[in-house]
Amino acid sequence: MSVSPPAPRLVRMENVVELDGVSRSYGSRRRPINALRGVSLLVPAGVFVAVMGATGSGKSTLLHCAAGLDRPTSGRVRLVGRDVTRMREGALTRLRRDRVGFVFQSYNLLSELTVRQNVLLPRRLGGPRPRPLDEVLAEVGLAGLADRPVGELSGGQRQRVAIARALAGRPAVVFADEPTGALDPATGGQVLRLLRTGVDRAGVTVVMVTHDPTAAAWSDRLILLRDGELVADGPTPDAATIAQRLRAEASEPVVAQ
Repeated sequence: MSVSPPAPRLVRMENVVELDGVSRSYGSRRRPINALRGVSLLVPAGVFVAVMGATGSGKSTLLHCAAGLDRPTSGRVRLVGRDVTRMREGALTRLRRDRVGFVFQSYNLLSELTVRQNVLLPRRLGGPRPRPLDEVLAEVGLAGLADRPVGELSGGQRQRVAIARALAGRPAVVFADEPTGALDPATGGQVLRLLRTGVDRAGVTVVMVTHDPTAAAWSDRLILLRDGELVADGPTPDAATIAQRLRAEASEPVVAQ
């Protein structure tokens, strides 16, 4: 049975993520690779945002700059009210540890540790006191598995552990990079429902990079990138309309810069 997303919900509050004219270039000055070109956007609290675009459009670069995992070449990034563009690395690491959650396609878990140890790892590294472990594991469907080594779990269960770890510390924002990319559709739908619940019940902001229109349809707001530029930003339509927009963007000729 397929899992259908609920109707999008738009929430307007203070901004958790702000990008102001953000550009990111790689390579040499003579032959730069422009991954982002002057992107500006505001992401309020309590909103689920999907970021889409073709391969090489700048999706992951945008997420990494917004999350303070990469430094922009120019422009400004504010994360949870802090200007992270020139923040010292130690302070930036503490900000990410205390206010930000991450969910990646590859899970980024320590397979030799138990579910409990993985979820509580940020606390052991000096992070904020987490929510009760049993409560968090029950929410993600892992009740009774706290002492199971992560290496013994299925892919879907591992991604639930990653979500539990991301949400346990009551983050302001969760950045998710292709969180369903390695999962079957049914399991992916369950993972998306967990992220959606974090937005609706806890007021967490979720910024998710995805290539999948069905996954994007769970969001409130859809951002499309093309060749490093923001080309669309608005309420999320249904999956079929998203797929149509992506095909239209892919068919547009690339203008040489």
